[in-house]
Amino acid sequence: MRNWRTLLGNERGVALVLSLMMLLALTGLLLAFLSVSALEPQISRNVADTARARYLAEAGIEIGFNMLVTTGDAQQMFTGALTSANASVPWAALVSNGTLSGVTTGGTSAETAFAGTYNVVVRNDYLASDQPLTGVNPVTTGETFAVDANKTVIMRATGTFNGATKTIEVVVRRAELPPFPGAVNLPGEQTDTLINDTTFDIDGRDYGCSSSCDTAGNWAPTANPMKYGIATTEGIQANKAPTTYEQNIENAVSPFASKLADIKGKNETAPAGPFTTGLNTIQGLDPTSAEALSGAKMAAYLDKVRNYAGTTILQSTQACPMQLTGTGTPTSTPTLTNGCTGASGVNQALDLGSRTNPKLVYFKGDMDTSSAFTGLTMNSGIKGAGVLIIEDGDLKQLGNFTWDGVVIVTGSYVGAGFRNGSSTLIRGAFVANETQAGEASGFFEFLMDDNTTFSVRSSKQNLDLVQVMRGSTTITNWREL
Repeated sequence: MRNWRTLLGNERGVALVLSLMMLLALTGLLLAFLSVSALEPQISRNVADTARARYLAEAGIEIGFNMLVTTGDAQQMFTGALTSANASVPWAALVSNGTLSGVTTGGTSAETAFAGTYNVVVRNDYLASDQPLTGVNPVTTGETFAVDANKTVIMRATGTFNGATKTIEVVVRRAELPPFPGAVNLPGEQTDTLINDTTFDIDGRDYGCSSSCDTAGNWAPTANPMKYGIATTEGIQANKAPTTYEQNIENAVSPFASKLADIKGKNETAPAGPFTTGLNTIQGLDPTSAEALSGAKMAAYLDKVRNYAGTTILQSTQACPMQLTGTGTPTSTPTLTNGCTGASGVNQALDLGSRTNPKLVYFKGDMDTSSAFTGLTMNSGIKGAGVLIIEDGDLKQLGNFTWDGVVIVTGSYVGAGFRNGSSTLIRGAFVANETQAGEASGFFEFLMDDNTTFSVRSSKQNLDLVQVMRGSTTITNWREL
């Protein structure tokens, strides 16, 4: 028998053991590499599928937004989108299993590849816990799961691709128009009005058309509630005390006794009765009433549209004042110029919208304490639809102008002048809002010159048209769930 020292020193067979150990280790590494090589494509596919699902969710948000833009009840709330909502299922479907298709590589337009689905739902912001998300307290606005009262809803879109899903949630909010109690509205600190030898038609009855709305003859009074012919605010005009704002307007129109019949609308002495004409449809309203257009309401609305991400502010300066020049046949794409050259120069076509695609067109001028600055001059034939705003500068109308919607002239030391030879038709509402009480005498917020044709007709149809345009609706608080 060998002694134990001899056995311990014997190294025979060690190579086999080491080889087996190395083979086992290498086998483990090989299996690990094989596992990783098989897993990495799956991880890559999952990442790609999740990205595609997110793109589908984004597409759903855009499609859902487009649907909400054109959704509104009689007050242009989003209630119409909530009809299928109930207490147990507050989310109402906008799109179910929507699909997007793309042309296959090398294929024709008829050969499309399936690209997943998206679902879009919407609910009202009726829960108290919604306030941190929307910034609006639903308790104070009277929200329910099926009735929108603050023009704010929450929308979700979920994209699904190859088993991967992604959900995006947003808040959709509509900028509420301020009330327009009259066909013509002069709610500002001054209501100086000048009417020369002109032909005018100021009508607070509600007008609408059933077809071919570009044809003037198709517009007729409806059964909807009427507005005042001219609405202003209660109180005394500071630089003409003790004359009130209302009396200031009435003093301007009273000399034209034969034309008072051309101011029509709600009767201030019998608001529920038939329409009247003349001085009784020129009314000063308590600025704190829901019906009145106050300076505060006007400022709040302008602040919303000014800060909307989609609003383009067209800057008109005293050195380079803006002008729109149309054509012999009124066009909705007149040429916008400012008389300057180089980097400051503007010479381009401007889209003023149509009834099927109304626009928000915003001109911002310079405050000029001399009241001499014209922020926008309009020449020749121009037409458009939506909201036209001229702030901190006068409007000078020299041509043939038709507008479906709202025209607002507002700011410091401003006025609207419809000058000699011009022709104006506004279906909706007109506003001239002077925000300064100290403007010098001799400048007018509302001026109709000699040989002028001027017509404003109240139209709920066109005010509704304005509120459902893209420029009045915004997406906020975008987040992924």
